[in-house]
Amino acid sequence: MRNLGLVSMTWLASMGFSCQVKAEEGASGHYLPGSLSSRINKIPSNKSVNIFVDLNEYEGKTDAGLTVPVAGLAVNDMDVKDQTYSLNIIWNPGIELNGGGQYAMALVLPYRSLEVFANQANNEQAFRLQDKSSGLGDIMISPLMLSYPLSEFWQSELHFNVYAPTGSYEVGQLANVGKNYWSFSPVAWLQYIEPVTGQEFTLSGGIDWNTKNDDTDYQTGTQMHIDSTVIQYVPLFWGFTGFGLSGYWYQQLSDDSGSGAKQGGFKAKSVGLGPILSYRGKWSGRAVRAELKWINEMEVKNRTDGDFISFKFSARF
Repeated sequence: MRNLGLVSMTWLASMGFSCQVKAEEGASGHYLPGSLSSRINKIPSNKSVNIFVDLNEYEGKTDAGLTVPVAGLAVNDMDVKDQTYSLNIIWNPGIELNGGGQYAMALVLPYRSLEVFANQANNEQAFRLQDKSSGLGDIMISPLMLSYPLSEFWQSELHFNVYAPTGSYEVGQLANVGKNYWSFSPVAWLQYIEPVTGQEFTLSGGIDWNTKNDDTDYQTGTQMHIDSTVIQYVPLFWGFTGFGLSGYWYQQLSDDSGSGAKQGGFKAKSVGLGPILSYRGKWSGRAVRAELKWINEMEVKNRTDGDFISFKFSARF
């Protein structure tokens, strides 16, 4: 199992150093890098509700001289500070499927605080632009979540996620908490949990299809992402504390299009890797989990390049 985890992380990192890349509108999409390889995101067993908060902070900047399309603007030397606080609700209504499968649905309510600094491209005065925005971001709905046991220790899941353009958006504004387009994202999961030795391995892969941003006539191309986490748990702090590695690989598969895509196909790709600290136990008879993760973007082209820090805490009801 340990060898499998190391191989998966090595493969994940090597993919990042072997592919050519470009970027999408706004230098980011709905997918939050490294967020989909957590046991907290799993379908809860039996009839129950899993509620967790996700606190995520990101700071990054684009390469010097890179021109990025943002809400109808063309900017370069962009710096981004993004804080997202999400309330996540996963409900298992207790419907059992053939083969021991489970059905669930989920809702994610994000609150974003965004600050952007940039230079407007082809501006001889070269003054620095600054913008701030905060509020409800784009809600994610998962109407279909299925889980099936493959063996005693292996579990598979399929999530169908829909990102709705509920966040505010304005053309000509650097900081928008919404993307102003829909995204449809099926995600397949594979997880290994060995309770005796305390090993955990998670692998998820998804594809995002995006609709057109009608306000800028810009359609971001289809994107693919793979997340992976390897954790070793030990008995500690009245429960089990885990130490491991988490990483992601993100690649845009098709070109951007529309009259607003003035930078051409502008595809995107990035790779990140970092440590993870996890905890699981019971408080007052209720199952709880916590997770602290830091991911450093090691290989980025034509997107913002920076660091993600996230904290998740869940309780089952």
